[in-house]
Amino acid sequence: MILLERDRRLQIFPDNDVVPHKLYSHVILAGITTCLTVVSTASIAKAQSVIDNYFTIQPIQVCNDSGLDCAPIPLFAEEVEKIFNQAGVAPIFLPTTQLNNTNFLQTTGVKAINQAGSGQHSNSTTINAWFVDELISAPGSIRYGNAFIGANGSVINGTAVQNYNSGNGRRDTLAHEIGHNFGLGHEDFGAGGSNNLMTSGSNRTTPDSLANITPDGASLSQLTTAQINQILSSPFLNAIPEVVVDTNGSTPYDTDDFFLVDFQDGPSNIFLESLSLDLSPVNAFFDSIGSSSDFNFLGDAGSPFALSNLNGVDTSDITLLGNNASLDGKQKLTLNFAPNSFTLGDSFRFGLDIDLFDKIDNFGATPEELIGSLFSFTFSDGLRLKAETGNDLIASSIKPTTFLSFSGQPTGGSPISPGTIASHFDPEPVPEPNSVLMYLGLIGTGLFYFRQKKRLSS
Repeated sequence: MILLERDRRLQIFPDNDVVPHKLYSHVILAGITTCLTVVSTASIAKAQSVIDNYFTIQPIQVCNDSGLDCAPIPLFAEEVEKIFNQAGVAPIFLPTTQLNNTNFLQTTGVKAINQAGSGQHSNSTTINAWFVDELISAPGSIRYGNAFIGANGSVINGTAVQNYNSGNGRRDTLAHEIGHNFGLGHEDFGAGGSNNLMTSGSNRTTPDSLANITPDGASLSQLTTAQINQILSSPFLNAIPEVVVDTNGSTPYDTDDFFLVDFQDGPSNIFLESLSLDLSPVNAFFDSIGSSSDFNFLGDAGSPFALSNLNGVDTSDITLLGNNASLDGKQKLTLNFAPNSFTLGDSFRFGLDIDLFDKIDNFGATPEELIGSLFSFTFSDGLRLKAETGNDLIASSIKPTTFLSFSGQPTGGSPISPGTIASHFDPEPVPEPNSVLMYLGLIGTGLFYFRQKKRLSS
């Protein structure tokens, strides 16, 4: 059987003009697919371990006027994170807000719902993502998402995305729509291959699990180098300040300089609000008193918290939460900084005795024994993250293990007005009877049909 499909894409502009874009044809012969679309051979950037930019997302769940019958909100946050990590970029999901408006449970798209008072975040560089029950579409088709290109706003068909693939979910739809907000289209910057995130939905292979997102498994939802460069130019991005914690010397016992805290890079208007060290992953504790009468009766040989080598910051700007007595025997230490005191170019050192629970009073843990300890950073723009001390004996805020809660206002970018809308439509997984439009004849023992259908991508 030969099945001929034609796909006419539409790009919708703010003035409601409908502009024919391109015509694609796909021929399927005896189960073998020949795609007449030119597939880009652009190089694919490898996943990065350094995450030096972030963006914030405001999920908005649409409910009826009474606040009931709410749309599903299939965020697939881990998938979104892994996809954009290819660009060294992290998504930060803000707490979901609720929009009680029955009229928007079913909508024609982002242009209709992006009205004043529809739950948008107060900061224009936080991406608004509405989740609705249904995106209205032509008979026999499903619209999974709709987004502005290069401007703020996406709308997700929560029901269809959640139910896709027998309930496994369409895991890359939100990332795809956010890609449009970053300025990416279906056919530019190297899109077009079935394994590319931005290829239109009817031609894209969507991952069925986190394990099949690049660089793992089937290596789906890929981003090309050109796409990454476009993302990195987006005003939606905010730079992650680079604060590095390094170790110095053989043990932290009787030192005031074992740890170096260095604000190496980042926006000049951002300061570090607090820094915490958690020793629980390495089964160690602070032995900050070290006498037979110490607070927690752990160890006779210890040394207190002390500062040294301050550069650009004063002792009075750094406050230890609690004191040496309350810290003794504990596994978490927190330093708070006065507003605007610890900024780009500043550094200091600190030290105190740290013992392993199975090596008490053994002159302190070695740097290698502290590999895996966690440092938490809280910055003045509201960003909070954790970083692990690695094999290089360094913990860096741009090599995070976890992004924590976010509060505050992103500082990057400038106000963005709605622009071009990417309108995405996908066919039903099972063709509707009315999609067969023309009988073509017989060749051998096979029936040939001509089917013409508008393909909508998500």
